[in-house]
Amino acid sequence: MEESLSRRIRESAESYHSFLLNQVNRAQEEERRRIARELHDRIGHGISVAHQQLALSEAYRVADSARASAKISVVQQAILETMENLRQLTSELHPQTPLRGLEKALMGFLEAVEDDGVNVALTVNGDESWAAPRVLDEAFLIVREAVRNALSHGGPAMILVRVNIAPHELFASVQDNGCGFDQAAVRGHGGVGLTSMRERAELLGGRAVVSSEPGQGCLVELFIPLARQPRGPGDV
Repeated sequence: MEESLSRRIRESAESYHSFLLNQVNRAQEEERRRIARELHDRIGHGISVAHQQLALSEAYRVADSARASAKISVVQQAILETMENLRQLTSELHPQTPLRGLEKALMGFLEAVEDDGVNVALTVNGDESWAAPRVLDEAFLIVREAVRNALSHGGPAMILVRVNIAPHELFASVQDNGCGFDQAAVRGHGGVGLTSMRERAELLGGRAVVSSEPGQGCLVELFIPLARQPRGPGDV
């Protein structure tokens, strides 16, 4: 009986040890994916903006020195923000500062990446207080990535950005009339940007849907369910 009991104890211990190892491996994988998202969306974005604005400043250097100087100012700001994001990411001492407002953040981003050859329109409807700060922050990163992808790879003449916030859902879309792409081919290459958008949405219980075909532009739609806000004593 003692031998049978000891064998069962060993088997249980080995099973529990295997379970713990699986949990550790899962946690490590989640952390690697989180760091990849943060590096791509926060650090990579700042570097991309700085590079783009430097190229524009060089183009304006002779014909429009004032505009060239303005682009250099944007570069300096992008570098400062990237340095701050990198410091926060590496130290992990405190979370990313929440957005002061989704609409303001999007307007600031669109001004930073302004391109004379692309007409960008932004529409934001609804009350931002219906969404938690984390939801607004993640929604901003997803929309920003969709716009950045359109500018970097789509070659569009027009980009439409829409955000509708209702008590039950935050919906956002980014539509461009660029060259589009083959989604199957992109999935095969494991693009970090599209994966990051989908993962960020899923972590909030939502989804990011990408629709595109070669020559037909691209549409990114974001759906995030919102928790009902508690009613006040005077609410009906």
